Amino acid sequence: VAYRNAYDLGDASACLVVHKVNLTGSVLTIARTHVVAGFRDAVGVLVVGGVALSSRGALYVDGLFVQTALGLCVSVEGGVAASGDSVVAFVDGDFLLCKHAVSVRGAVSVSDSAVALVRSDFASTEDYAVAFYSTVSLAGGSMLLAKGNVHDGVSREMLYAAGAVTAAGSTLSFVRNRALLPRMVSVSLSLSAGAHLRVACNDVGGRVLSTAEEYAAAGFGDAGSIDVVGCDACDRDTYCYAPETSSASMRNGVCVCACGSGGYGEACVPVGAPALPPAAGTASSVFVREGVTVQSVFVVPAGASEVTLRHVVLDGVSPVLYVPWMAWDGVRIVVQNVSLLNGAVLYVMGGGALRGAGAAGSDESGPVELSVCDVEALNGALVLTGTFPAGSVLTVTDSLLVAARSTPLVYFPGSRSAPYAPVLVLSGLRLVRSVLVVFGVALVTVMTGGRTVVVDGAVLELVGGGVALDAAVFGGDFALYASARVVASGGAVLRVSGSQVYAAHGLVLDGGVEANASAVVVNDNVGALTDGALLVLRGSASFAFRSWLSVRGNSISGRLLSVPSYPRSAEFAQSTLTLHGNAGSGSVVMDGTVTLGGAGRRFVVGCLTLNGQALQPMDYRSAGIIGEFRPVACGVCDADVHCFAAATRAMSGSCRCRCTDGGYGRDCLPVYLPHVDGCNRTPAPPLLSHTATLTETRSPAPTPTWTSVWTPSQSTTHYSPTQYGPTETLQVTETVALPPTRTPTVSVSSTLWWGDVACPTLAVTTTAAGGSLTQSDIRDGGSAVPTLLMVALPPPFRWASDPQLGTHLSFVPTSTAQPSGFGGPWGAMLSNATRVRNATNPSTVLELAVPVHRGYFIAADETIVIRCDAAAVSGGCKGVLLGSFTIASNTLPVAASALSAITGVVAGAAAVAVVVTGGLGSVLEMQVLGVFARMSCASVQERASTVALPYFLSVFAALDPLWMVVGNVLLAAVFGCVHYGVTAAFQRWRGVDAASAWAAMRFPSLTYVVAHAMHLGIFFGSVSALAMPGARVQHRVIGVVGVLYGAAFPAGVCYLIARHTGASFTKYWQFSRKPLHERLLYPVGYWYPAVQQRMYGGMLTNMRGSRVYWCVFQLSVLCVVGLIAAVHPPVGGCHVQYFCMAAVLLAGAGVVAFTNMMRSALLTVLQTASFVLLAALCLISAANHLAPSDGGARAYATIVLLLAAVLLAVTVYSMVAWYAEDRHWQELREPRRGGLEALLRDGEESDEETQKPHDMTSSSYASGTTVASSYRPPAPPQPMAGDTSSDALSLLDRLSGASGKSDHALL
Repeated sequence: VAYRNAYDLGDASACLVVHKVNLTGSVLTIARTHVVAGFRDAVGVLVVGGVALSSRGALYVDGLFVQTALGLCVSVEGGVAASGDSVVAFVDGDFLLCKHAVSVRGAVSVSDSAVALVRSDFASTEDYAVAFYSTVSLAGGSMLLAKGNVHDGVSREMLYAAGAVTAAGSTLSFVRNRALLPRMVSVSLSLSAGAHLRVACNDVGGRVLSTAEEYAAAGFGDAGSIDVVGCDACDRDTYCYAPETSSASMRNGVCVCACGSGGYGEACVPVGAPALPPAAGTASSVFVREGVTVQSVFVVPAGASEVTLRHVVLDGVSPVLYVPWMAWDGVRIVVQNVSLLNGAVLYVMGGGALRGAGAAGSDESGPVELSVCDVEALNGALVLTGTFPAGSVLTVTDSLLVAARSTPLVYFPGSRSAPYAPVLVLSGLRLVRSVLVVFGVALVTVMTGGRTVVVDGAVLELVGGGVALDAAVFGGDFALYASARVVASGGAVLRVSGSQVYAAHGLVLDGGVEANASAVVVNDNVGALTDGALLVLRGSASFAFRSWLSVRGNSISGRLLSVPSYPRSAEFAQSTLTLHGNAGSGSVVMDGTVTLGGAGRRFVVGCLTLNGQALQPMDYRSAGIIGEFRPVACGVCDADVHCFAAATRAMSGSCRCRCTDGGYGRDCLPVYLPHVDGCNRTPAPPLLSHTATLTETRSPAPTPTWTSVWTPSQSTTHYSPTQYGPTETLQVTETVALPPTRTPTVSVSSTLWWGDVACPTLAVTTTAAGGSLTQSDIRDGGSAVPTLLMVALPPPFRWASDPQLGTHLSFVPTSTAQPSGFGGPWGAMLSNATRVRNATNPSTVLELAVPVHRGYFIAADETIVIRCDAAAVSGGCKGVLLGSFTIASNTLPVAASALSAITGVVAGAAAVAVVVTGGLGSVLEMQVLGVFARMSCASVQERASTVALPYFLSVFAALDPLWMVVGNVLLAAVFGCVHYGVTAAFQRWRGVDAASAWAAMRFPSLTYVVAHAMHLGIFFGSVSALAMPGARVQHRVIGVVGVLYGAAFPAGVCYLIARHTGASFTKYWQFSRKPLHERLLYPVGYWYPAVQQRMYGGMLTNMRGSRVYWCVFQLSVLCVVGLIAAVHPPVGGCHVQYFCMAAVLLAGAGVVAFTNMMRSALLTVLQTASFVLLAALCLISAANHLAPSDGGARAYATIVLLLAAVLLAVTVYSMVAWYAEDRHWQELREPRRGGLEALLRDGEESDEETQKPHDMTSSSYASGTTVASSYRPPAPPQPMAGDTSSDALSLLDRLSGASGKSDHALL
C-alpha cells in the first residue's frame, strides 16, 4: 500500500492503520480480525501517532490473528500514555511469523491504569515477542499484567525494554507464561517505594520457576525484589488489578478474581470490554485452489476444515498452511498434483513448540489429516514444522522432489539448512501420537554438499508417534541430515525401509538421538555410498528402557553403521542393537563404540557380508564390531533379530512376530504406520484383536499363497474417527516353510498382487559403442544403425498391456538443462520419440531410437532421469519408476588433452625461468588459468584443458580450500626461514658481511619470488573458503585472515618501494660505510649488476625506470580476478561472473599499455597481450555458458594456444635478457664506450677527494643521481670473441627500451 506520505506514514505499508488514538472515556476494540501481511517489510497493524487514553478510556485488541513475513505484527509508532483508570489490553491473540508481535517505539507512561497481555500465542517469532524501544513508567497504583502467554522463540526473550522500566506504587505481574528459552524477559527494572514485581508459575525451557533466584536467572532482575507466588496459591495482588478487586479464590484449579463495583473482566480492570456481536458464521469451511498458477501468497481463512490444492503451480512463492488457525475439531489438507518451481516452498505448520507440552497433546485441537501426493518440485521444497495434534496422519507419496540450487527458506532466516538445497525439511517437528509417512517419493539434491532431507530446529520429538521414510529414492551428498536432536519416547518409531540410497553420506543424525521405549529401524534398503555409512549416529546416542535399534537386511556399497567413538559411545540400557542380514563394502562393517548396560541389553550380530565375503563371528572384530555381542546365524528364527521386544508376544512357526496389543506390522512396532494409497484417505490402524487362518497347499509349486481376513472385535484408533470406504480384504503372497506338524484348515489361492510393492528402479542401457551415450552419438548418429535407448524392468515385474504404454514415460534433467542440449530442440525430439516394445523381450523392455541432431552440444555431462508412472507396470506398484542415463560431453577430447600437455609444459618452463632469473616471469598468468579451472562455473572442457595448472596455484589444489591457504603459507614461511638460515650460515662460514651473504645466496630474490608465487593461491583459497556453501568456523577464520593478508602483501610491497627508493650506483667502499639497515635496504648498484640481479632479480630489472610497481600491479589485478572467480554465482549467473573478470583484465591491460611499464616495447606488448587474451578467454567462457557451441569450444582452444605462445615468449625473453645482462653488464649499463674506464679512473682520485663528507654521499644516494663506482668485480667475465659482443649488445639494445637510463639506479 503506497500511502504517499499521507498521515505521516512515509513509505510504510500495513493492512490495518490506526491513526492518532486519543480516547477520553471511550473504548476502541479490534476483535476477531485476521490480518496477513504477505511480504517482508509489511506491517500487520500499524498504530501511528501514539496512543493516549484518559478518564476510563480503553484500547482492547481481542482475538487478533496476525501473520507477517517476519515483519512487525503490531507496531505502535509513538508513545503510549494511559491515565485515570484506563486500560490497554491484548487478549487471546495469535501472532505468527513476526519479527515482533508487539513493538512500541515511544515512551510508555501508565498512571492509575492497567496494561494487560493475556493468553497471547507468539509463534515462530524472529526477535523479541514484545519490545519497548523506549522507557516504560508505571505510577499511581498501575499494573502491567502478563498472563498465560506462550512464546516459542529460540533466539530472543518474550519481553524486552530498551530503556529503563520504572514503577512507583504499582505492580508488574507475570503469571503462568511459558517460554522456550531459559530467559523470559530482558529489562532493566527499577522499583521505588510501594512497587512490586510479582511472579507465579512461569515456565521457561520446560522448567517451572519456583524461587526468586531462578526468576533472577530468567531475567527478572534482583532476586531480593521479586515476590514469588506458588502455582497452587491464588494471590489477589498477583492475578488481579487490586484497586477494583474485592477478593480472589481458586476454582477448579483456576484463580478467579471477584470484582468490586468498578472492576470488569477476569482481571477486574477499570474499563470493561464491550460485548461483541455473535460471529457471522458466513466464512466457508472449505478452501480450494485448483487449476491455477500461484505467484503471490494466498491466505487460508481462519476456521477452514478442509484445504485443497489440486493441479496448482506454485511459482516462487512460500504459502503457509497454519493448522492452529483452522477448524478446531480437525482439518483435512490435500495437496495433489502440485508443482513447486523457482524456489517455491510449501510450509505446513503445526502449533508452537510449547503447544500440548502439558499433557501429551490432550489440550490440542482435533487431528490433522495431511495428504501430499503427486507433487513435483524442481528447485522447491516441502517444510513440515511445529506440533501437530494427537491422532494426526501426515503422508507424502508418489512425488518427485529435486533441487539443483539453494532454496531460500524465508520464514527460517537463521536456518543453516537452506544453503544445502533440501527438498524435504522437518523443522522443530513434534508428533504426539501422530505419524508422518513418506512413501514412494524420489528425493534428489544435485549440488555439492547438498542435504536432501533435513531435520533441523531444536528437536525432532516423537511422543508415541512415528516417522517413516519407506520405498523412497534418496540422492545427494547427504540422504538425510539431522542437525536437530532426535527424541523418541512413549513407544515412538523412526523408520527408513525399502528405500534406495545413492549418496555420499547416508542417514546422518548429527544432533544425537535419544530413544526411550522406542524403535529406530533401518531395514531392507539398497544403494551405494561414496563416503560415510548408511546410518551415522553422532553426538550423544542413547537407547533406554527396551528400545530397539535395528539395522537389518540392507545391501549397501559402503559402511552400514557408524556410532560415536571413544570416549563417547552408543549407550544401550535395557535395549537391543540388531545388526543382521546386511551386505556392505569397504574396510569395516561399522565403526564406533557400543556400551551395553542394565538387564535385558542385547547386541545381536550375524549374517553379514563384507565385500562379497560372508563374515564369520571370528571376523567381526576386524570388521569393526567391537563389544559384547551375541552372534545369530543366517536363517535362525530369533525374536531379537526380527521383532520389537516390548510389543511382541512370541514368534510364529513361520518365523513371524506375534504382536501384543499395541504392536503393529511384521516387526511389531509400537506405532501403526499406515499403508499409503496415493491420494486416497489413509485407512485406520488394524483392530487390536483379530483371527487369521493359514492353509498350506502341498504341491511342487514353491510359493503357496494365503489370505488373511481381519475380523474386528473392537476399535481403538486415534487416526480416524470414522471408517471410509468398504471393508478391505488384504491379500498377501509369501513363501512359507511350515513344519510337518502343522495342520492346514482352509485352502485359499490368489494371484500376485504388486499394489503393495514399491516400484523398482528402471535399468537404462543403450546400443552405443561402449554402452553409454556420448555427444558424438547424438550429433553424428554413430553409424547407419540408429542408436537405441532401452528401458528395462527387473524381474518379476512386467510392463502393462496398455497400447499407449509409451505415454507413461517422461524425461527430466537432473541439473539445469543446457540450452543446446536437453533444453534445446533435441530435448523436444527425445520427449516426442516413439517408444516401442523390444522384439526380444517385449514384456520387460521398452526402446526408442535416440534422435540425431547436429546442433546438439553440451559443455558438461548431462544426466537425464526417466520417470514412469506406476500404471505402466502390470498389477501396479507403489510410487514411481525412476531410471537415468548420462550423455558424456566428449567435446574435442584430443584437443583438450593436447592443450593440457601444452599448458603444463609452458607453466613448468615459466616456473623454472622465475627461479633462475629471480623475476616474476609469466607464471602468474598460468596460475590464473588454474584459477579458471577451479571455478564452480568451469566447464568440463576448461578443466580438461588445464588439468595441471591448479597445482601451480597450489600443490594442495585437489584438497579443501583451507589446505590451499594453510599449505601455501607454510611453504612460503618454511622456504623463507630456511633460506634466511642458510644465508646466515654462509655469512658466518665465509666471514663476510650480511649484504655480501645476501648477494651470494640470492636471499631477497628467491624468498620474494616464492612468497609471490604462493600469494595468488592463498588469496583465491581464502575467498573460496569463505564462499563455499559448507563453510565452517575454521573456514571463515582462516578465510578472513587470508584475505587480509592477500590485501596486505601487495600494499606492503608498494609501501616499501615508495618508502625506500633513491639508491644510487655508489663506490663500494663508500657504500660499505653506510649503516647496515641502509645497505640492506639500498643494495642496488652497490656491487655490479650481475650480483644485483642475483639479489633482487628480474622482478626489478625488467621494469622501465621508476615503473617498479609492476611487480605488485600484475599480482593485484590477478587477485581481483581470483576474488571474482571464487564466488559461487547463482544458477544461470556464470556469464555475469566471466564478464566482470574480463572487465578487470581489460582495465589492467590498458594500464600496462599506456604507462609503458616494461623495460622494452616488446615486453610491454607481450604483457598487454597476456591480459587481453585472458580477458578473451573469459568472454568466450561467458558466451559458451549463454549458448554452447562447437565454435565456442574451438575459440577457447585457440585462445589458450595463443596465450601459451605469448607466455612462452615472455619466458624466453626473460631468460635471454638475464643471460645477456649477467655476462655483459658493463656494455649494457654504460651509456657510451669507455664509460666504465672513466668510472674506474675516477676511482683513483686522491685520498682527500675520496674522503668527501658523508652528507654529500648520503645526499647523492638519496637523490638517486649516478655516482661513479671504483669497485671491480673479483672475477670479471671474459669478453665475447669476434663480433659476438657487438651482436649481443645490439640485441639487448633493441630489447631494452631503458638503455638511455641504464646508468641510473632501478629503485
